[in-house]
Amino acid sequence: MRITDIIIIGTTIMLILAIVVILLVMQQQKQVIQHKLIIRDKDLQLERERLEAILQGGEQERKRIAEDLHDEVGAQLSVLKLTIGGLQPLLKTGNGEVERLKETKEFTDTIIQQLRFISQSLHPQALDNLGLAHALDSFCSLMNKNKQVKILFKTDGSNYPVDKSKALHVYRVVQELINNILKHAEAAEVEISYHSTPTLLTINVEDDGNGALMDQLATARKKIGSLGLKNIESRLDIIGGNISYNHRNPTGTIAQIQLENYQPAVQN
Repeated sequence: MRITDIIIIGTTIMLILAIVVILLVMQQQKQVIQHKLIIRDKDLQLERERLEAILQGGEQERKRIAEDLHDEVGAQLSVLKLTIGGLQPLLKTGNGEVERLKETKEFTDTIIQQLRFISQSLHPQALDNLGLAHALDSFCSLMNKNKQVKILFKTDGSNYPVDKSKALHVYRVVQELINNILKHAEAAEVEISYHSTPTLLTINVEDDGNGALMDQLATARKKIGSLGLKNIESRLDIIGGNISYNHRNPTGTIAQIQLENYQPAVQN
């Protein structure tokens, strides 16, 4: 065998060995990366589960307080209102007693309405009984009573059921968006539109304000203390939803919430 043949064979063997080593290193790196991704996914899942547990605990406490307010305090105020109404025929006229009693009754009515608003804000009973679309409609009606901003609710009439846990998260997201609009947007009107297909739920929250939500979004991701919009994204992340913000023409902001596979799981 000639020396050139030996050199060629040796070079070929070295190249093959080098390629094998490179492939082994690449395979090892791939396994390391896959292992890191698995650990990261597990960490993210644990973080979601911890956040979900915290939110569920908060919701259960809200529900308990709302039920206590409605069942105990609300019932007692209703009895007080009836008692005041029963006293009116017994009072003499001319000394202002009837007028003062009427004012007291009206003040009691105001307290009852405020109590209902607080109870509804803490836990929406309509969400449990009638579903997400009706709960949002009821929320808008309740918010309109303060006459601070006109809030409209529109639906395409679709009546696909929404998983209760996901529905509660979406409801809280809309509630937080409205709170941000009331605080910062200087809007005169807000429109909530509800649209659903068998696989996709879409809710738009549109205001005619100063576009403050867009500015808030830009700063919230840089500031540690901006909890409102971060809570929105955290809730949607738990249920696999997303939110986008766009400028509205001529003024204001459109926040679009989208959630796939939102219907309850089919029980076998």
